[in-house]
Amino acid sequence: MRPTLIALSLSALASPLAAQLTTSYAGIQRDGDREVPATAVFAIENGRVAMFMKGIQSARILFDEKAQVLRVVLDDQKSYVDLDKDWHKNNDPTAVMAGMQKQLEQMPPAQRAMAEQVMKGRMGGMTQAPPQLEYVWTTDKLKIAGYDCTRVEGLRGPAKVTEYCGSTSDDFKLSDAEHRTMLDMQAYLRDFMITVKTSDNSMRAFQWDTKLDGYPVVTRCFNDGKLTLDLTLQSVTRKPLADSVFMVPSGFKRIEMPKMGAR
Repeated sequence: MRPTLIALSLSALASPLAAQLTTSYAGIQRDGDREVPATAVFAIENGRVAMFMKGIQSARILFDEKAQVLRVVLDDQKSYVDLDKDWHKNNDPTAVMAGMQKQLEQMPPAQRAMAEQVMKGRMGGMTQAPPQLEYVWTTDKLKIAGYDCTRVEGLRGPAKVTEYCGSTSDDFKLSDAEHRTMLDMQAYLRDFMITVKTSDNSMRAFQWDTKLDGYPVVTRCFNDGKLTLDLTLQSVTRKPLADSVFMVPSGFKRIEMPKMGAR
């Protein structure tokens, strides 16, 4: 992305919870000359989110709106970190960056863009933040995995760091409650708004509205102009998911964030 999350209801603890939207992806991940198969899963329900990525490394992000905690889980290290909205005020951001940046950069572009801000966007004057992420809608229309979509580029300054092909299909529609959950999660991951430049050059904020921003059917990452991640939608489902999907696996160790002034 552990200890048990606060349940949505007592009865829910005994049975699977329905994830309102779960999408899965498959493709490749590259690191230099190395290329490996990669998969990702993104599950959203009222009050909770789970994002999984497996490739060169394995990691996930788990968000519980009711418990007011976001957990970054490093599967390969069998460890996790708990973040609240004010975590950066009491912790050493430089030490956090050194320990977690490599794992988080393996996430799909939209999620990675948010997760990077945990490491960089909240550092204040202690480190220079990267240029603000801007999504630029192109006029490129594609049909991928059976969905009509529009290609959107993610830029930091002049550099393209990500792109996705966004579909406005009702298959990806979020309920009002799910939409609020996604907006709430943003507060844990960044402290600025991602801007969106539409094809008519107007500007607005990225809102997690699938009718405005589209939902990724293809998602890609780039580093210095080279493709590092390429994922394509494989499935869309609204079937129930087990409660354990939104929990840290048993036996994982919680890591305390390095405090200010700590070596």
